[in-house]
Amino acid sequence: MNSNGMDMNTLESMRKKVMILSICEWAIPLALVVFVLIRIATSKFSDFAPFLLFFSIFGSIVFVAIFHLLFVSKSLKAYRNYYKTTYVYSRVQQVIPDAVYQPEYGFPRELISQTGLMMMGNIYKSEDYIRGTYNNVAFERSDILIQEETQDSEGHTSTTTYLRGRWMIFESNKNFEADLQIIQSGFGYARKRTGIFTKKAERRHAFKTEDAQFNKMFKCLCQNEVEAFYLLTPGVMQGLMTLASQSDGKIMVGFVDNQLHVAINSRKDHLEPPIYHSPNDSDIMEIQKEIDAVTSFVKGMNLDRQIYK
Repeated sequence: MNSNGMDMNTLESMRKKVMILSICEWAIPLALVVFVLIRIATSKFSDFAPFLLFFSIFGSIVFVAIFHLLFVSKSLKAYRNYYKTTYVYSRVQQVIPDAVYQPEYGFPRELISQTGLMMMGNIYKSEDYIRGTYNNVAFERSDILIQEETQDSEGHTSTTTYLRGRWMIFESNKNFEADLQIIQSGFGYARKRTGIFTKKAERRHAFKTEDAQFNKMFKCLCQNEVEAFYLLTPGVMQGLMTLASQSDGKIMVGFVDNQLHVAINSRKDHLEPPIYHSPNDSDIMEIQKEIDAVTSFVKGMNLDRQIYK
């Protein structure tokens, strides 16, 4: 057991159990189907081949569903919980001592929707909630999945992913009136609220800064252009360009009320445990990326300065 109260032997034992169960989940029914195919090819059962093949495949599907429900899902849930609440949490606390981590909790849909920054689709999931303070700046972060599922006239279903990544919220004592939204080129499905059907009091309009490089990389929209320019100092713009170039996904930033919202579309789930190998340096680096996503933004945007207080 290490200094953070984490028993690596327990973690490894749980991982191996999940790995073995996951392999059995598919290996057993696959072996059954292969066995039936061999028997059909080498025996008199060939006349009943379609029926035998159907029942072997149907039985395999039923087996996988039951086996997963009874064994795999429970073991995987226990392993994920132990990995996150010990292995991940211990490393987060090394950088952010007051951090609180709730793996199964996330931002409510209403919280994200009310910012007016994202198209919300009809599927929403959020987990891996962390809150804490870094450099005197209070923050929250969570993984988020936003999708739109549609069905055509023939019953075919298709799913469009609007956002899969992380959402961060940084607190400010200042109330932002600009409703400033900054969208990196390539970040899709942002809710821009620029249309004529948007209430005039809520409508944003596009504007350009004096930095041509920044304008090429980002699109800016706001309600109050005077305050928007007050917020977008040369240092902030340079910080955003640096963060965007180092990020693992396209970013969007929104100054809403007294909060700074940051969405990063990394197209993946974060902080998930490895199953087919022991936790190693690669996994530690992934955890560090999540910590850096917060700390880099605080430092890069200089969020502890007077303009945000």
